[in-house]
This record gives sequence, structure tokens and C-alpha cells, in this order.
Amino acid sequence: KYLTKIPPKEIVKLQTGIKSYFEDDEVLLIVIRSSMGFKHNVRLVNQVGVIDSDYYNNKDNEGHIFIKIQNEGTEVLNFKSGEAIAQGIFVKYLTTKSDIRLDLERESDY
Repeated sequence: KYLTKIPPKEIVKLQTGIKSYFEDDEVLLIVIRSSMGFKHNVRLVNQVGVIDSDYYNNKDNEGHIFIKIQNEGTEVLNFKSGEAIAQGIFVKYLTTKSDIRLDLERESDY
């Protein structure tokens, strides 16, 4: 059974069913799976999703990760529940001495 149908040129917001806790010096990058781009002409609307560590349990959505994808093809796309569309990559990052840390609590998902 297909749970999501995306007509050509349409954009949909999908709930991944995932939330993730990670360290302050890490970021989670969300990218489209290469097979989705090559075979189905699908892309993430923001190209690369960047999830900061303070996204976890934020007040707006409790840290549940969503993606927005666009069907840039000419045919309706059908996705089954659990089908792999995007992938996450955890990356550690460094800061410089001149970086200013803002110890503010996240108010929303954006």
C-alpha cells in the first residue's frame, strides 16, 4: 500500500518518525538518497537539512524530524511506509576562539 503520492512538481512535508539526541559539537545533515535523485528526480527542498543538537525535544515539535521533498519529474511518485528516501549523516564540527556561543533555548523548529 502506498501512503504518500506526490504529483509532478509538487512539494510535500513528510514526518520521518525519527528524533535524535546528539552532542553539542555535532550536527545531523539530512540529504536525499542518491537513488531517489537519479531514478525518480526527487530533491530535498532545502537541498541539505541541517539539524542542530538543540533541536532535540524543542517546544514546537519535541524534536521530531521532518523533510520536505519535491517531485521534479513528470510522473506521480508513490512511496510506501518505511521506504528510504533520505539519509542522515552525523558530523562533528569545530569552533574558533572568536565564535560567540548564544546560550538560548530553542523556541521553535526554525
